[in-house]
This record gives sequence, structure tokens and C-alpha cells, in this order.
Amino acid sequence: MYWILATIFIVIALAVPRYRPVGIVGCVLLGAMLTWAVVQRLRVPADDDRPQVQERGRPTSPAAVLQIIMPDQVRVDDLTMSGGGAPFELRGRIENKSEALLKSITLLVTRRDCYEGALDPTGCAVVWQDKHWISIVVPPGESRDFSSQVWMRGAAPRVRGTLKDSFEIVAASGEIPPPASKADQ
Repeated sequence: MYWILATIFIVIALAVPRYRPVGIVGCVLLGAMLTWAVVQRLRVPADDDRPQVQERGRPTSPAAVLQIIMPDQVRVDDLTMSGGGAPFELRGRIENKSEALLKSITLLVTRRDCYEGALDPTGCAVVWQDKHWISIVVPPGESRDFSSQVWMRGAAPRVRGTLKDSFEIVAASGEIPPPASKADQ
């Protein structure tokens, strides 16, 4: 905005000799206002005047402490994937063998097409592979049944033989239970 007004005052001062004093006074006033604004910006406020700003990535209130759970401390059983791919339905049972409350797991889902003539030495060609995140709450030492939707990216390839699905836990996270208070003991 300052630059537009300054341009107008300069044009008036150069083009219309009768209004030249108005153009010069306008430019001086705009220069003074701009200098004042720059000085105000550069002035550093005192520590108690500075507003409290939340640090990026740091919560303002205490939250639950998340913990990485080793994949070998979580067991999945009876995993089956069914459906046509928009979406697939993944069902199974998750057992938490850790000391933390299990909150989520990430599975590596691999779908293979097994047929005679596959180039892979196992006789099965990998049709599709993706990581799938599942949110679930399982207390320490317990197990739960679950059902989750798995979406496949792109079109499902045509199967020549029989489908074989494999599942591997690649990550798990949980929450450390709060320490027992003296009233609980």
C-alpha cells in the first residue's frame, strides 16, 4: 500500500508542477511512516512481554507416553483376507505379549499367485504387497479379535492359479501403563 501511494505522490510531484509541494510532503510522510514501521518490527520485546507460543512438535499438555513394541511381542493368528479388493476384509486375532497397552500394529501384506510356470523358484509370483496399519487396543497379556479394511492401490491383477496371502508384523506401538498409585496398593 505504501508503494502505491508513494508512486502516486512521485507522479504528482513530477507531472504537475503546481502540486509539486503536495507530492514532496506526501513522499516525506510516507517515508517517515515506513521508517517508524521498520523500527517497531526490529524492536525486541522484553521476556515478560513476549507471548507464550507452543513449540512446534511439543504438546502443551502431558499426554500418554508412546512406546515401540517389538514385533516378536505381538502375535497374530487366523489371519484371512477376503473380498474383491474394494476393499478387502482382513480378519484375525491379535495377542499382546508385552508389558505395554498395544495401540496399533503395522502388517506387511503380501498376496501371491501360485501357478505352474511362475518364474519365481517358489512357484508363486508376487501380485501385490503393501503395509497396512491397524488401530486396536489390547491390554498386556490379552488377545482380541479384529476386522479391518485393506484397500489395494490400482487395479487387481487377474489370478492364474491359487492365491496365497502372507502377513508379517513389521511394527507395533503401545502406551506405557501409568504407575500404580499408593491408593491402589
